[in-house]
Amino acid sequence: MSTPTSIAMTNFLDQLPKHIREMAERVNVLSPEVMLTTPRIKFLDTRTKELDSLVHKCTPEDVRVLKEAAAKWLAETLVSNGSLFRPLVFTKLSRLTFGCAALDRCTGGGVITRGITEICGPAGVGKTQLLLQLSLCVQLPVSLGGLGKGVAYICTEHLFPSRRLLQISKAFEKRHHDKKFNYLGNIYIEQLYDNELLLECVLQRLPRLLQKYDIGLIIIDSVATVFRLYPDISQRARDMRRLANALLSYAEKYNLAVICVNKLESLPCLAAGKLQDVPPLVLHWAHLGRTRMLITKVPKQRIVANELLTVRKLEIMYSPETPNAFAEFLITIEGVIDVPPPELEMPGRKIHRD
Repeated sequence: MSTPTSIAMTNFLDQLPKHIREMAERVNVLSPEVMLTTPRIKFLDTRTKELDSLVHKCTPEDVRVLKEAAAKWLAETLVSNGSLFRPLVFTKLSRLTFGCAALDRCTGGGVITRGITEICGPAGVGKTQLLLQLSLCVQLPVSLGGLGKGVAYICTEHLFPSRRLLQISKAFEKRHHDKKFNYLGNIYIEQLYDNELLLECVLQRLPRLLQKYDIGLIIIDSVATVFRLYPDISQRARDMRRLANALLSYAEKYNLAVICVNKLESLPCLAAGKLQDVPPLVLHWAHLGRTRMLITKVPKQRIVANELLTVRKLEIMYSPETPNAFAEFLITIEGVIDVPPPELEMPGRKIHRD
């Protein structure tokens, strides 16, 4: 026997053009509520088929028509159906604190969920240091700016810095001594150096981890390492899109944050007549991420507790939620902190050289 909900859903699908209805059925997105919250890129999913085989079946204009039809249907039937929007429609984007007030002010509260955040920067600038701190911050309760969840950390470039993580975790234990967290027990680490292994990990094993454990943050450090040496550029673009599609689907389904590191490299710039630092995957990866942040060293230093620290800068290159801004920070043995006023000393803190 058909329920009112199933009848309403069927009526909605019947009023769609045939090719658009087939498009929705092909990706198993059947209700108007889910259509509004499904990222557009999913309708061009390339994880199981070549992109060329789908282009003639689905266009961005088709996706726009589908989403407008879903919005109109919900607007006209919300009251008459006597029901509320499903919780998924009203799910708001969350923010994950950096554990550093200056960075939180710059980014509007931290790293945003339900999208891919790209963090760029030259080698040794402190990208991994920031990621380690975020791996601890995500475990904090929402009242402290965290998500109360664990982290999946994928290393592709270097050995995971477990000793450094232990140092920062001890500082977190002192800072939040009233909270009993098993910081190290909620970080799930994968070490791999090959593009096929990365895809297998993200597409097959990561979904099982997300189903079994409460994960609030996925980190890939770094995405550029396994993709920049592809002999076939077209295949690289397809594999990068498969990776991004999977990460976006996890972010939407579980309302989690995704961070991918893209290390800068020096390339010749004809216009400037000199070398210029650019992300190696800038043309292929730029449209796949939601936010891009750049970390650099500032040509100034600060003496803190008799230690000379280099000032770092985080700059928002683009983001749909946050205007372009920047903030300065320091890296100490206890993690990422604000740059203190010149007259203030911070006893007991020592520099960590990354």
